[in-house]
Amino acid sequence: MRETHPDPGSRAAGGSRFGRTARGWRALLVALLLVAAAGPRPARAQAADLAGRPITGIEIQGLRALSEETLRYYLGLEVGQPFDPAVLDDKIHDLWERDLIDDVTVEALPASGGVQLTLRITERPVLRSIEYEGLKKLSRTDIQERMDREQISLREGAPIDLGELARLKAALLDLYREKGFRFAQVEHSFEEVSPGERRLRFTVDEGDRVKIQRIGFEGNTVFSDWRLRQQMRKTRESGPLSRLLKRDIYNPATVQEDLTKVRDLYRAKGYKNAVVGEPEIEVTARNPDAPTPRKQKRRLVLNIPIVEGERWRFGEIAIEGNEVFPDEILLRAFNRPRGEWLRSESIDKAVEAVSELYRNGGYLYSQVDVELQERPDNVADVVIRVFEGDRFTVGRMEFEGNDRTRDKVLRREFRVQEGMVLNMGALRNSLLKIRQLEYFTLDEEDPIEFTNIDRENKTVDLLVKGEESDRTELLFGGGWSELDGFFGQFSMQTRNFLGRGETLGVSLQSGSVRDIFELSYFVPWLLDRPQSAGFQLFKRDLDYDLINTQRQILDETGGVLTYGRSYGLFNSVRFSYGYNDVVSRNEFIGSQGQPVVSTFVYEKSFVRPSWIYDSTDSRIEPTRGLRALGEFEYAGGGLGGDIELVRPEVTFTYFRPLQQRPIRTVFGFNFEAGWLDEFGDAALPPNERYFIGGARSLRGHTARSIWLRNEDDVPVFDEFGNIRGGNSFVEAGLEYHVLLGGPFRLVLFVDGGNVYGEGGRKFDVEELRATAGAELRLFVPVFGLPLRFIYAENLTPLPDDRFESFQFDVGLSF
Repeated sequence: MRETHPDPGSRAAGGSRFGRTARGWRALLVALLLVAAAGPRPARAQAADLAGRPITGIEIQGLRALSEETLRYYLGLEVGQPFDPAVLDDKIHDLWERDLIDDVTVEALPASGGVQLTLRITERPVLRSIEYEGLKKLSRTDIQERMDREQISLREGAPIDLGELARLKAALLDLYREKGFRFAQVEHSFEEVSPGERRLRFTVDEGDRVKIQRIGFEGNTVFSDWRLRQQMRKTRESGPLSRLLKRDIYNPATVQEDLTKVRDLYRAKGYKNAVVGEPEIEVTARNPDAPTPRKQKRRLVLNIPIVEGERWRFGEIAIEGNEVFPDEILLRAFNRPRGEWLRSESIDKAVEAVSELYRNGGYLYSQVDVELQERPDNVADVVIRVFEGDRFTVGRMEFEGNDRTRDKVLRREFRVQEGMVLNMGALRNSLLKIRQLEYFTLDEEDPIEFTNIDRENKTVDLLVKGEESDRTELLFGGGWSELDGFFGQFSMQTRNFLGRGETLGVSLQSGSVRDIFELSYFVPWLLDRPQSAGFQLFKRDLDYDLINTQRQILDETGGVLTYGRSYGLFNSVRFSYGYNDVVSRNEFIGSQGQPVVSTFVYEKSFVRPSWIYDSTDSRIEPTRGLRALGEFEYAGGGLGGDIELVRPEVTFTYFRPLQQRPIRTVFGFNFEAGWLDEFGDAALPPNERYFIGGARSLRGHTARSIWLRNEDDVPVFDEFGNIRGGNSFVEAGLEYHVLLGGPFRLVLFVDGGNVYGEGGRKFDVEELRATAGAELRLFVPVFGLPLRFIYAENLTPLPDDRFESFQFDVGLSF
């Protein structure tokens, strides 16, 4: 009796053949046993004789690494036990599945008083090591990461699996194709290290990186080749910019993504049946007559066939399967497209709006499908089929990773609570509110895990996952600037005091120009309600030169009490009362050359109601969202104090991401304006007027160095001889952020603004002061704010400008 099991090549081609055809092998084994043992007698009689007989001897041949005892254990063979062919067959299959053998043959012969078994074994060799020859554009780390991602189990010290070997070879070719080496070749060979061990060696011929010389289209009449090429964002013809961004490298995966975008362009214009075929690839050489192989770099020409089809019009809309929401509510999501053409954008937006309506209603497993039904004259009706599913509510809500922050601090920011309908829109907004806190960082890939989905009770548990962030912003150091001179400073602000979400801040600065002390405390949820309260105490001493002939000295002591209330998701209102005791003194040289001192000693009592809207995704590194502020300051009158004024101000800030790959970029815009009017008899002190400029205003200009100028661009002075600030101001900034990775950002900017008032210029866009430049931002966690290295150019230079081309700052531009 002889049985031969297949080699590993059979397994490599189709997985474990034994697992799929076990019954067939068993039948074959029994048949072989019967034939081998039959001799001249009928098969059944001989099989009966062998199957029941005891095993009198066992001989095992071919063993190298395995011991005879180990093999007998796996096969369950012992001298003296009855011979059972079916049981032996199962044991052999189990042994083969352990990847220990490549081949086994079993011979059973009648012997005196029983059966003599002979087993011939071919052991599977063990992989000693994997070596690569010819790697230049790939590293072993790249290969290992791909093996881990695709779970390729070809490990040193384990038996060689030819199926996994084939997968690794294919993965290597894929890695090269993704890098543009379309003609890379990979071969492998084995080297015997010992009788039971092999060394695997891959030999790689990387070939040339193939760049795209030309992209052409065939069959297109609606759109030009240029327009279709523009739709392909990741696949470009070779040129200076595409080479820099590496978009001229042929990558089949990104080509397919871009072909989908080409088809979407046709769908957006009503060509619903447009077909974008597989590109035909031609390989060319830059210079076929070049004498050296170095100049024989291959280039690709992509010829993409297009079948545009007919243009279709938008027909009737029908909705099926909806029971929760009536047709008239769902139909509100549909706006008939311009020209009545069947534009995919209109349909996609409507489907998303309907889906969002169900998701916000707690229908977690709702599904909205679209079918286009053709009618004569190229008219297509839109049929919306809705599967509503069950409505779910929130069961339990738990938090993971908040070692210091209390659960209630996070829970109160959520717009969904236990027992409420699972509103997915409110859940997304809740995550945004958590991100705005800054001191608890949500898991980027999976911030919320839906657990314990109870279909009977229609409940879902929520697990919010994240980790504590640095809750304390600490700044300690010193330096020199034109505004501050030499200074030392220390500031500390914790935005999560005692894990309760409260803010405590202390700031000290001392230098040749400014001495500052500030203490603040802020409670965002007073009495566990969406209301806030806080206070700030400060003492500020300022001594600096406005221009070469004027020196301003300001001593200010006071405090501010604040109460606020939140409404909705991003809206809040605040009411502040403040009291300041101020001594303001200006020293300058009079017209006759004599020193003149102008002193203002006054008390200021004011109220400042304000409205705030903030949907930005981060306080210090925003990439999207809107922030708006409107406030109105009123001083004097019935509040007391020595000065009387009203001062309305507005701020509008907007961020929007532009692209995600290969480099993330963000657009930022800021606009600020203010106006003040003095209505009392007392003269308004100079420092209460508007002076702009600085690293957080018009970059390049030093702080408060843009003042009022007349039509001849000469500084304006008041009746006391003090340089005059404006009664109104306007400033705006445009930024283009390039996220370089890690803590680095490159910001290109243009700033503009000016101040206006009596004796000065009137508002005119052409008269705005403007600067432009770039800054490198480095976010240092210990500071809690980015370090800014600013280079600026003065686009509108004027006499007496105090301008610094290089500035350093800690904080934000807006």
